[in-house]
Formats: sequence, structure tokens, C-alpha cells
Amino acid sequence: MARYCVNCGKELNESDNVCSNCGTRVEGKKTYVNQVSESSKTNGFAVAGFVLALLSFFCCGSTSVLGLVFSIVGLVNSKKYNDNGKGLAIAGIAISCVGVLILVILNIFIYVGGYSYSNFSTYYY
Repeated sequence: MARYCVNCGKELNESDNVCSNCGTRVEGKKTYVNQVSESSKTNGFAVAGFVLALLSFFCCGSTSVLGLVFSIVGLVNSKKYNDNGKGLAIAGIAISCVGVLILVILNIFIYVGGYSYSNFSTYYY
């Protein structure tokens, strides 16, 4: 079982009485702690948001709204619980915004194209 200095966090040997990094005395169980790396877990919402955002380019922006929602939730959770994934969430938000923009532009073209086609057929047929 690894021991870590309470003051600086450096890993200690079992026989150390003083931290070699900062000089803090390591005598009893109160002066050292076992550290489990909590920062190694990545936020699932951030990963899902990033994947959905990337997937939106292959689906003409249809998954970009879900990617945006998941990325925002992932960003909030990564700040709240101090998880990894902040960068993925920010990238997911940026990519999802581009996907939403593509979705809006495609819908405008479909609407305008459908409207002009219906006007064309009324006048020329």
C-alpha cells in the first residue's frame, strides 16, 4: 500500500520518517494518506456529447442538438465533480454549435426550395 506526503503529495517509502521532497515528518498514520487517483476518470456525458457532436457531421446535423445537451451537462459535471473531460465537453459544445448551424441552414434551404417549387408548379403547370 503506497503512502503519500500530506503536505506535498509525493510518494513515500515505507521506511521514510521524513518526506524527502518537503521535509514534513511522517510518524503516525495521521501524517500520511493513501491516495487514489480520482482525476483518472473521465466524465461520461462529456464523452457522449463529443461523440454525438462528431456523429452529427455524418448525419447532416441531426444528432448535434443531443451532442450539445450532453456536452453542456458534461461540462457542468466535470466542474462540479472535478472529473476529466472538460476539454471534450468544450470541443463537443463547439462542434455541436456548428452542427446546429448546419441543421438550421439545411432546413432553410429545404423550406425555401419547397416554397419556390410549389410556386413554380402553380404558375407554369
